[in-house]
Amino acid sequence: MADELFKVERHPSYVTFTLNRPEKRNSLNEPMLVALDNAIASVEQDKSIRAIILRGNGRAFCSGIDLAEAERLEGGHNPVSLERIFKRLEHLPVPVIAAMQGAALAGGCELGLHCDLRVAADDLRMGMTVARVGLIVPYNFIRKLIEIIGTANTAQIIFTAEPVDAARAIQMGMVHEVVPAAKLDEAAVAWAEKVAANAPLSLRTMKMSLRRSVDSSNDAWHDDIVELGRQVRSSKDAKEGIRAFLEKRKPVWKAE
Repeated sequence: MADELFKVERHPSYVTFTLNRPEKRNSLNEPMLVALDNAIASVEQDKSIRAIILRGNGRAFCSGIDLAEAERLEGGHNPVSLERIFKRLEHLPVPVIAAMQGAALAGGCELGLHCDLRVAADDLRMGMTVARVGLIVPYNFIRKLIEIIGTANTAQIIFTAEPVDAARAIQMGMVHEVVPAAKLDEAAVAWAEKVAANAPLSLRTMKMSLRRSVDSSNDAWHDDIVELGRQVRSSKDAKEGIRAFLEKRKPVWKAE
């Protein structure tokens, strides 16, 4: 099942990871997360790999957590699990290039942001829509948004819960290049080949230096925010938000 949901294709100097659940806009369920984790593990020590492309099959890159499974899988499918896997992706020793089209929302937005480089199709819609369903952006994911696009743009993304289009995404610094949708895979391969043509030891050392420079400034105490996040995820509003989304109606918020 994992092989169907997630594909790994090896090339001479780079690897392509493909989210393969197009009928669900590549929303993340437990088997897909396990497969992503295993794929990351399979290349962490492979010195023949100099770059990785992460893409989504179909019309969307990734629409985030599958809300139909969120309550049932909360123990193993919560933002803490996403944080662990995304951090592991971010700390791969070689550059990771996200090829993003269509919806890149919530966890899908963060999945792209945890890659080193992002090339977008011109139909991209990227954003953090979790407030619409009574959930939160975890502390470490807000930190990632601030790292990439700054505090002001992060405020727009998380408070409005409105996705931005490709033109606004490149203006904000969320993506590095925008290309016609039909050229997305070609553009991602061009980035991978350009990266992979460089000296592997240089790439690995510079990526380690880049990540350490950023990570060392992100150690602020936030246990209180983690606890508040847990309370929000278990609130009546969160349950109502998910139900309303699945039932395709407007939620009724009660702040409880």
